[in-house]
Amino acid sequence: MGLAQNVVFGLVSGSYIAIAAIGFTLIYGVVNMINFAYGEYLTIGAFLGFLAAGLLPLPAAAVLAMVGGGVVSLALARLFFTPINDTGPVPMLLTSIGLGLVLRNVIRLFAGSGARYYETTTTTFRTDGLPELPVGSVDLLGNVFVTSEHLVVVACAVAVFVLLHALLTRTDVGIAMRAMSDDEALARVRGVDTQFVRDGVWVLAGVLAGLTGVLLGIQTNVSVSTGFSQILQILTAAILGGAGSVYGAIAGAYIIGVVVALSTAFLPSSMTGLASAMAFVVLVAVLLVKPSGIAGVEVREA
Repeated sequence: MGLAQNVVFGLVSGSYIAIAAIGFTLIYGVVNMINFAYGEYLTIGAFLGFLAAGLLPLPAAAVLAMVGGGVVSLALARLFFTPINDTGPVPMLLTSIGLGLVLRNVIRLFAGSGARYYETTTTTFRTDGLPELPVGSVDLLGNVFVTSEHLVVVACAVAVFVLLHALLTRTDVGIAMRAMSDDEALARVRGVDTQFVRDGVWVLAGVLAGLTGVLLGIQTNVSVSTGFSQILQILTAAILGGAGSVYGAIAGAYIIGVVVALSTAFLPSSMTGLASAMAFVVLVAVLLVKPSGIAGVEVREA
């Protein structure tokens, strides 16, 4: 498979990693916690979308998964995170790890460990590595192809980026999110309803997780490990971009997507399992040069 084709696959992977990384980094920036249960939010969204797709058109099923993801995210935050909000990041982190384990096993209890497939999942590969082209695929340059599912993923990501930029720069809630991310105490003094903003972030993160879960399900399959298999790449993208920075998380996600895709293509077949590890190599290399990440703000002691 050619270099250009793998870059295209990497950009597609980077698109759904970016959508999830935005939700992850918003929680870190505004709520001040690393939520390791976030991968399970993706899995819940994937199953909600898959179940709804059996009754509704796929776009309507995706919207239902996004709404369900937002409701589940807010409910879990109210039950487990809001009561310990003032105890510091470590208890919140440990709670998220425990919640993730519980959610994963509850999902396995009801759904089993087998994989399920959307009827629209049509991407298959020829013996030379190039994709068999389903109806609706596009030939970009004669030997570089994208499938209709790839185009849907990229289009959804672009729509999310545009809407999120408008939210953060043109609305009072978005401006309040940025203010809390910079200095929550100062934002509270200036009259920001911090609990309302936190709830809004939980809902938004859940909506993005629901969308990512559906996109992952369409690209691959729906299983109990759908979200968990992505959480390290999501975390790496958020840290690489500068934890708490939405725009940095987007950049970090595309870097991770392309690096993993190229590593998968060019590593020896016996070492393809190390492709994901290459993302950590890039992360370490960037942090050695810029410890705060691509878009992070350097903090200097007085």
